[in-house]
Amino acid sequence: MEVMSNCREKGEKEEVLGEDEILKKRISSHPSYGQLVEAHLGCLKVGAMVKFDRNHIRDQIKQQGNNPSSLGMASSSATRSELDHFMEAYCLALRKLKEAMEEPQQTSMAFINDMHSQLQELMMTSNGHPVVSAHEPATSTTTTASSSSSSGHDE
Repeated sequence: MEVMSNCREKGEKEEVLGEDEILKKRISSHPSYGQLVEAHLGCLKVGAMVKFDRNHIRDQIKQQGNNPSSLGMASSSATRSELDHFMEAYCLALRKLKEAMEEPQQTSMAFINDMHSQLQELMMTSNGHPVVSAHEPATSTTTTASSSSSSGHDE
Protein backbone atom coordinates (compact mmCIF):
# COMPACT_ATOMS: atom_id res chain seq x y z
CA MET A 1 0.00 0.00 0.00
CA GLU A 2 2.83 2.37 0.93
CA VAL A 3 4.66 1.54 -2.31
CA MET A 4 1.58 2.47 -4.35
CA SER A 5 1.27 5.73 -2.43
CA ASN A 6 4.93 6.57 -3.10
CA CYS A 7 4.51 5.74 -6.80
CA ARG A 8 1.40 7.95 -7.00
CA GLU A 9 3.25 10.85 -5.29
CA LYS A 10 6.21 10.40 -7.62
CA GLY A 11 3.90 10.41 -10.63
CA GLU A 12 2.18 13.58 -9.40
CA LYS A 13 5.55 15.29 -8.89
CA GLU A 14 6.66 14.32 -12.40
CA GLU A 15 3.36 15.62 -13.79
CA VAL A 16 3.81 18.95 -11.99
CA LEU A 17 7.41 19.17 -13.21
CA GLY A 18 6.22 18.39 -16.74
CA GLU A 19 3.56 21.10 -16.52
CA ASP A 20 6.17 23.57 -15.24
CA GLU A 21 8.42 22.80 -18.21
CA ILE A 22 5.51 23.24 -20.63
CA LEU A 23 4.62 26.56 -19.02
CA LYS A 24 8.25 27.74 -19.17
CA LYS A 25 8.42 26.85 -22.86
CA ARG A 26 5.13 28.62 -23.57
CA ILE A 27 6.30 31.75 -21.77
CA SER A 28 9.71 31.77 -23.47
CA SER A 29 8.11 31.33 -26.90
CA HIS A 30 5.49 34.04 -26.31
CA PRO A 31 5.75 37.09 -28.61
CA SER A 32 5.99 39.40 -25.55
CA TYR A 33 8.85 37.45 -23.98
CA GLY A 34 11.47 39.82 -25.39
CA GLN A 35 9.66 42.81 -23.88
CA LEU A 36 9.44 40.99 -20.56
CA VAL A 37 13.18 40.32 -20.53
CA GLU A 38 13.97 43.91 -21.56
CA ALA A 39 11.77 45.24 -18.74
CA HIS A 40 13.50 42.93 -16.28
CA LEU A 41 16.94 43.99 -17.51
CA GLY A 42 15.88 47.61 -17.15
CA CYS A 43 15.12 47.00 -13.47
CA LEU A 44 18.45 45.24 -12.98
CA LYS A 45 20.29 48.08 -14.70
CA VAL A 46 18.67 50.70 -12.48
CA GLY A 47 19.37 48.66 -9.37
CA ALA A 48 22.86 47.80 -10.60
CA MET A 49 22.56 44.64 -8.54
CA VAL A 50 23.85 42.26 -11.15
CA LYS A 51 26.31 42.62 -13.98
CA PHE A 52 24.85 41.07 -17.08
CA ASP A 53 25.64 40.70 -20.74
CA ARG A 54 22.70 42.25 -22.61
CA ASN A 55 23.98 41.10 -26.00
CA HIS A 56 24.12 37.47 -24.87
CA ILE A 57 20.57 37.68 -23.53
CA ARG A 58 19.30 39.37 -26.71
CA ASP A 59 20.90 36.62 -28.80
CA GLN A 60 19.06 34.03 -26.72
CA ILE A 61 15.77 35.87 -27.20
CA LYS A 62 16.30 36.04 -30.97
CA GLN A 63 17.18 32.36 -31.08
CA GLN A 64 14.02 31.45 -29.17
CA GLY A 65 12.01 33.71 -31.45
CA ASN A 66 13.30 31.83 -34.50
CA ASN A 67 12.50 28.42 -32.97
CA PRO A 68 9.10 28.76 -31.30
CA SER A 69 8.10 25.82 -29.19
CA SER A 70 5.39 23.66 -30.69
CA LEU A 71 3.99 23.31 -27.18
CA GLY A 72 3.30 27.03 -27.07
CA MET A 73 1.58 27.00 -30.45
CA ALA A 74 -0.69 24.07 -29.61
CA SER A 75 -2.33 25.71 -26.60
CA SER A 76 -6.00 26.60 -26.51
CA SER A 77 -7.09 30.15 -27.30
CA ALA A 78 -8.50 30.61 -23.77
CA THR A 79 -5.19 29.62 -22.20
CA ARG A 80 -3.31 31.72 -24.74
CA SER A 81 -5.32 34.81 -23.86
CA GLU A 82 -4.63 34.18 -20.15
CA LEU A 83 -0.92 34.02 -20.96
CA ASP A 84 -1.19 37.18 -23.07
CA HIS A 85 -2.86 38.97 -20.17
CA PHE A 86 -0.21 37.71 -17.73
CA MET A 87 2.67 38.78 -19.96
CA GLU A 88 1.21 42.27 -20.45
CA ALA A 89 0.53 42.70 -16.73
CA TYR A 90 3.99 41.47 -15.76
CA CYS A 91 5.73 43.78 -18.25
CA LEU A 92 3.67 46.70 -16.96
CA ALA A 93 4.54 45.84 -13.35
CA LEU A 94 8.26 45.68 -14.21
CA ARG A 95 8.12 49.05 -15.98
CA LYS A 96 6.41 50.62 -12.96
CA LEU A 97 9.02 49.05 -10.68
CA LYS A 98 11.80 50.53 -12.82
CA GLU A 99 10.20 53.99 -12.61
CA ALA A 100 9.81 53.64 -8.84
CA MET A 101 13.48 52.67 -8.54
CA GLU A 102 14.67 55.53 -10.77
CA GLU A 103 12.82 58.29 -8.93
CA PRO A 104 14.84 58.22 -5.68
CA GLN A 105 18.10 57.92 -7.64
CA GLN A 106 17.23 60.97 -9.71
CA THR A 107 16.28 62.91 -6.58
CA SER A 108 19.55 61.93 -4.90
CA MET A 109 21.62 62.91 -7.93
CA ALA A 110 19.87 66.28 -8.15
CA PHE A 111 20.62 66.89 -4.46
CA ILE A 112 24.27 65.90 -4.87
CA ASN A 113 24.67 68.14 -7.94
CA ASP A 114 23.08 71.08 -6.08
CA MET A 115 25.41 70.58 -3.11
CA HIS A 116 28.42 70.38 -5.44
CA SER A 117 27.40 73.64 -7.15
CA GLN A 118 26.96 75.38 -3.80
CA LEU A 119 30.36 74.18 -2.61
CA GLN A 120 31.98 75.43 -5.81
CA GLU A 121 30.31 78.82 -5.36
CA LEU A 122 31.58 79.01 -1.78
CA MET A 123 35.11 78.26 -2.95
CA MET A 124 35.15 81.12 -5.51
CA THR A 125 36.38 84.63 -4.70
CA SER A 126 34.64 87.71 -6.02
CA ASN A 127 36.98 87.80 -9.06
CA GLY A 128 36.09 84.22 -10.03
CA HIS A 129 39.30 82.50 -8.91
CA PRO A 130 39.19 79.61 -6.46
CA VAL A 131 40.02 80.37 -2.86
CA VAL A 132 43.27 78.74 -1.73
CA SER A 133 42.56 76.73 1.38
CA ALA A 134 44.67 77.57 4.42
CA HIS A 135 44.60 73.87 5.33
CA GLU A 136 46.44 72.64 2.25
CA PRO A 137 49.98 73.80 3.25
CA ALA A 138 49.43 72.58 6.84
CA THR A 139 48.42 69.16 5.55
CA SER A 140 51.58 68.92 3.42
CA THR A 141 53.73 70.04 6.34
CA THR A 142 52.05 67.54 8.64
CA THR A 143 52.60 64.78 6.12
CA THR A 144 56.26 65.77 5.75
CA ALA A 145 56.71 66.00 9.53
CA SER A 146 55.15 62.62 10.14
CA SER A 147 57.28 61.14 7.36
CA SER A 148 60.40 62.59 9.02
CA SER A 149 59.43 61.33 12.45
CA SER A 150 58.64 57.85 11.16
CA SER A 151 62.00 57.69 9.39
CA GLY A 152 63.64 58.77 12.67
CA HIS A 153 62.08 55.77 14.45
CA ASP A 154 63.39 53.35 11.83
CA GLU A 155 66.99 54.37 12.39
